[in-house]
Amino acid sequence: MLAEAIPFKVIELPTFKKSSFEPECIRQPRNYDPPEGSLQPVSRFLMERGTVELLAPAQVEALFTEMHWCAYQITRLARKRYANTAARRDALVEARRLISRIEAAEEELFIANRRLVVSCVKPFFWIGQVWIGDFLQEGSRALSNAIRKFDFTRGTPFYAYAQRAIQNRLRNFFRDHVRSGSLGLRPTAEMKSLIEVLARVREEGHEEPDNETLAKLSGVSEERVSKIRPFVRQWENTPTPPVSLDALLGDTESTMYDFLEGQDGEAASSAAEKGEIWQAIDRLNERAKYIMQLRFIEGHTLEETGKMLSLTRARIKQIEDESLKKIRVMLKRRPPR
Repeated sequence: MLAEAIPFKVIELPTFKKSSFEPECIRQPRNYDPPEGSLQPVSRFLMERGTVELLAPAQVEALFTEMHWCAYQITRLARKRYANTAARRDALVEARRLISRIEAAEEELFIANRRLVVSCVKPFFWIGQVWIGDFLQEGSRALSNAIRKFDFTRGTPFYAYAQRAIQNRLRNFFRDHVRSGSLGLRPTAEMKSLIEVLARVREEGHEEPDNETLAKLSGVSEERVSKIRPFVRQWENTPTPPVSLDALLGDTESTMYDFLEGQDGEAASSAAEKGEIWQAIDRLNERAKYIMQLRFIEGHTLEETGKMLSLTRARIKQIEDESLKKIRVMLKRRPPR
């Protein structure tokens, strides 16, 4: 049973068959001093189980060798036939000791590579401190899986393998939460500058500029543009949150449902409020009015509306949000009846 519970594929080396072979046991002393850092979740993440020095490649290989040697010994114990209960009990005690040693080696690898998790999470700091803890937790799971799946006999550095595994999992985590709408994104000032420039360029029908041109137009350094641009693209692909039919429009008592429902049998006050809404919409420019009609009257998606107007999905969303904001402002400023 213990042999079947080993959570990784056992790698056998020729040296494991030698009875005299004993793998090196590397255990570094833990330091519990609070690390320097302004983000509390990151500091707590690094302090939680202590910090150790970075492992040398030889030490990393020794820890993986120890893990798989212990697993190999457990499988050998599981294959044996025991003459009596006492021998079986001794084998079980030995197997549990080996499992504890595997867990200690895994813990050593995990603690030594937690800085790698923080490094991979750093590009997502702009999302907000509230979500940093979730990203760190997801990165920790990716690191644990990488430790168990890594084949140290292929010559690939564990650092590179784990970094790729953590980055892929964080991207998937980010993408899934953005698509579900649970992750509310607030772009930074630099991102807003890039978004405004890109929207203006697209509106004028020009091709997207390269990083050097974009840096000149936005006032952001070229180095920052190259780092921020992928996240601008992610933000632009953020799904539009659903519009609640119960949402009030301005200071009126009308909801989006009242705005969209039929005109049959409506009260005079409701008709007046809807008239004010239509008057506010009429004050928008022609393209904004047409987009409002396509989206809220005819029920087209952002993708469909963008194809009709030869605009990107992100640009349609931006115009729609700006139009709804203007309508609310105009309704709030209307004179009292």
